[in-house]
Amino acid sequence: MSQSDLPEFDRAQLHAIEVLRGGGAVVVTNPSPMTYGVVARDPRAVNLLKGRPANQPVGISVHTAAAHDQLFRFLDLRTDARAAVDFALAERITVLAPIRSDPTMPEWLAPAIQDGWVVFFDGSWGPLALLWLTFPFLYGSSASRTGEAPAASAAEVRAQFPADTVIIDADHLRTPAAVHGASTMIRVDPDGLLTLHRSGIQDQAAGGPGVLLDRLREFKSAIGGLDPATSTPMGNTYLSTAVTARQLVPRTRILLEFARMPNKNADGPRVYDVLRAHAGCNQMGTAAAAGELLANGRLWIDGIGGTQVGCEPALRAQEEWLKTFLMSNPSWHVDGDELTLASDGTTIRLLDKKIAEPDFPVDGIRWKVVTTISNADLRHYRYHAEQAWISFDGNRLTGWTGCNELSGTVTRSNTELTFTAVATSGHPCTGETADVETAILSTLGPAVTYTIDHNQMILLAPSGIGLDLKADSER
Repeated sequence: MSQSDLPEFDRAQLHAIEVLRGGGAVVVTNPSPMTYGVVARDPRAVNLLKGRPANQPVGISVHTAAAHDQLFRFLDLRTDARAAVDFALAERITVLAPIRSDPTMPEWLAPAIQDGWVVFFDGSWGPLALLWLTFPFLYGSSASRTGEAPAASAAEVRAQFPADTVIIDADHLRTPAAVHGASTMIRVDPDGLLTLHRSGIQDQAAGGPGVLLDRLREFKSAIGGLDPATSTPMGNTYLSTAVTARQLVPRTRILLEFARMPNKNADGPRVYDVLRAHAGCNQMGTAAAAGELLANGRLWIDGIGGTQVGCEPALRAQEEWLKTFLMSNPSWHVDGDELTLASDGTTIRLLDKKIAEPDFPVDGIRWKVVTTISNADLRHYRYHAEQAWISFDGNRLTGWTGCNELSGTVTRSNTELTFTAVATSGHPCTGETADVETAILSTLGPAVTYTIDHNQMILLAPSGIGLDLKADSER
C-alpha cells in the first residue's frame, strides 16, 4: 500500500513525522477539553513557531516508558510524591518538579530544566499514536502565539500561525461545544507538597484548584499508606543469582522488573504498578493498582500474561513454574542491591541488574549489527547480509559494513554521539548487505542517541533510523 492509499488523517501524521525529523515544529490535536499543542524534537523550533525567544525553556513530553523512567530517575521526590506525579500525568496535567543535578543526566532533559526544576507532561493520544510512538520524547507547549489564547480548533490555529504551519486537524474527534483550555500545571515540592502553579482546564473542570489538588493529595496519602517505609523493588530490575528447590535450565536466569506507570486509558486505576518477568523464552507481565503489588511485604498478583512464542519443553516448564511461584503471594525483602522472594519452601535470590550485568564500555568493543531500525522502533533482521560491525576508540570510528571498511570521527556526551567524516572504501554492495550499509551510513551522523544495556547498544538518529548492536565477545 502506498502512502497515497492511506486515510487522510494517517497521511497528515506521516507528513508531520517527516517535519519533526527534519527539525521543524508541528501543531497537534489533543483530546477535548484540551487545546491544540505545538511539539518538536528541537525545543528552539517550538519557541520560534510560537514567536518567542528561541532559548526559552519548554516542557517535555515523557510519553514512552523509556523517557518516563529516565526522567523519574533524577526527580528529587519521595515514592508517594512520584505516584502523585504519575496520577497527574494520567490526567494530562503538566508537572513542575525538582530535579537533582547529576552529571549522568541525559542532555535531552536540559531544555525543560530551569533553576533545578523540570517541566514535563504526557502528550500522547491514541488517535495520534503513529506520531507519538515514533519519538521517545517531544518538546511541547500550547498552540498559541505570544499574546494570544491557546487555539481550541484547527481554524483558530490557522488564524494564529503562519500559513505554512503543519497542522494535524482532528476536530472530528473532539467535542466542539466543550469549553477548551490549556493544561493545568501543578508544582510538587521536594517534601511532597502539592500546589497549583498555573490554572488550566483540568482544575476548572474539576470544580476548582482545591478539588483537583485534594484528589491528588488523597491519592498521594493512600500510596504513602500502602508503600512500605523500607526499601522496595519498585523502579528496579533484578537477575536471579540463586534458586532453591528448583534447578534452572542451563544458561538461563530469571529477570524481574518492577515499574510504576500512569494509566493512559480512561478505565482502571490512574496509576499502575507493573511486574515484568522473563525466564528464558517469553516475555511475561502483569499490573496492579499502584501500591497494591507489593503491599504488606508480599507480591500480590491474580494472573500473569505474556507473549506466546513456542519454547523448548524445558523452558516452557520453567516459565509455568515461575508463573505459579509469582502467583503464590511470595514474601519479598530488599537488602541493598539484593531482592529475595520466598514461598512454600522455594527461595529466589536476585541482584540488581546493573550490578549483576554491568554495562560494557563504548570503547574497545566490536559492536555487531543485529538489526536495523526504521521509524524509531521497527526492527529489521537482515538474515542474508554479511556481518557488519562498528568499533570506537576515543574519537576514532572504525568498522565493516558487510562489504566495505568504515572510518570516521566521533564526539560524545552522556547520551549522544556525533559522527563526522564518515567514509567507506567505496565498493558496491548488493542485496541485504547493501540495506545494512545504507542503514549504518544513515545512522552515523549528528545527535545520535545511544543507550547501553549490558552487552547491547542502540544507536538512534533523529530521522528514526538506527542500529541494534551487540558486543562481539566477552570482555
